[in-house]
This record gives sequence, C-alpha cells and structure tokens, in this order.
Amino acid sequence: MIAKTAIVERIIAQLQDALDTAIQASHIAHETATHEESVAENKYDTFGLEASYLAEGLSRQVQTLKDAIQMYRNGRFADLPGQAIRVGSFIVLETDDELARYYFLGPAGGGIEVMVDGIRCHVVTPGSPLGQAMLGKSVDDEVRLLLAGNLQQLTVTHTF
Repeated sequence: MIAKTAIVERIIAQLQDALDTAIQASHIAHETATHEESVAENKYDTFGLEASYLAEGLSRQVQTLKDAIQMYRNGRFADLPGQAIRVGSFIVLETDDELARYYFLGPAGGGIEVMVDGIRCHVVTPGSPLGQAMLGKSVDDEVRLLLAGNLQQLTVTHTF
C-alpha cells in the first residue's frame, strides 16, 4: 500500500502550485485595479471597479490556500489500519464490479487528485457528500451515495 506521507506531500505540492498562481494573479489584478488608466471616465466605465472585485476575490483565494496548506502541515495523519474513517484516513472503495477507487479524507483541498506509486488518489473533505457518507464507516461497510439521480453503492475494503 502507498505511504500516507507521500499522499500528503503531493497534496501540499498541488496546493502550493495553486497558491503561487493565485498570488501572481492577485498581484496583476491589484496592479490593474490601481493603475491610472483604470480610473473611470464616466459612470458606465466599470473596468477599475471590476478589477478591484477580482483582486479582492483572489486575495481571499490566496488566504484559503494558505490555510489549507497549514492544515496539512500541522495535521497528524497517523496510519490507523482498520479504524473507522475520519479526517486523515486513506480509503479504498470498491464498486460491485470490484473496481477500486482510492480516496484521502482531508481537512481541505477537495477535488485534488494526486498520483502516488501509480495509484490515483482523490481528495475529499468531510463537507462533501462522499466525505459525509464515508465518515465513521469501517472495512466491509457500504457507502451509499446518490449521484446524478443514480444510487452508487461502494464497499470499504481498506482504511488506514
């Protein structure tokens, strides 16, 4: 099985890449919003205002990414084989046709996918429908999830 530390390191790396991009975009948006050519020429000229809204939104995104990175750096993600699923768990779910899917229940960064030792691991958070459905489950428990009107039934085959 793959090392949980490798998963966490890859998640942090992806969050850091996103943070670097957001910081760059935030600087550009701030410069655009405060540039002398962004001053409104009439009441219908909203370019400067729109640029300032963009800069503000990007600043919030930067802070969210910084917070997520800090959660992973400060997190204690000990291996607890067979324990009930909680934040920090690595989970293997199988479909009825025995197709395995790999998940990490993280404190943030839902939607990130990382590759470790040839295994694609999806990050989910407790706030997501799948994360909520998995919380507290153990090996051999079923996870049921309604996706696009279809009931998905998955079986927990491994946790650590």
